[in-house]
Amino acid sequence: MSNFPARAGRGDPIVLQTRKLIEDAERAAAMHSSDLNEFARQILAGRRQRERFFDPLLFSNPAWDVLLNLYIAEADGRPLDVLDCCIVPGVPQGVVLRWLGYLKQEEMVSEVPDAADPRRTVIRLSESTRLAISAYLGSLISLGLGTEFVLPDFTPPKAS
Repeated sequence: MSNFPARAGRGDPIVLQTRKLIEDAERAAAMHSSDLNEFARQILAGRRQRERFFDPLLFSNPAWDVLLNLYIAEADGRPLDVLDCCIVPGVPQGVVLRWLGYLKQEEMVSEVPDAADPRRTVIRLSESTRLAISAYLGSLISLGLGTEFVLPDFTPPKAS
């Protein structure tokens, strides 16, 4: 249950809607993790698909791509090292490295020795970041997003 005060703004439609969204997100985050992992994959696929229609720089968000890739990889039991994290389509490696530095500074990710190969360092999501991503994905699902594939009847214009 959320920490949103039960009596705060009683009757205020914004407060009631916010409380409902928080509670829905908490319920959705408690969903089976495979549903959330599949939705994270769909989001990444959607981001790549969007690049067919718009200039990739228009919606570039390497930090979010790195976080989603880590979320999916950890769910698959596949640790990612720094170089693995730098494989973000259309984004220079240096940009991704700067974002990784920022994410480490904010304690959203950490570098830890790889259990399978002590010479290798892997990047891990912090527990609070993993839970925040799960809650975010769950909140999107609770809004009715990501539950099924919808194929539009639209062909992107050919590049000239």
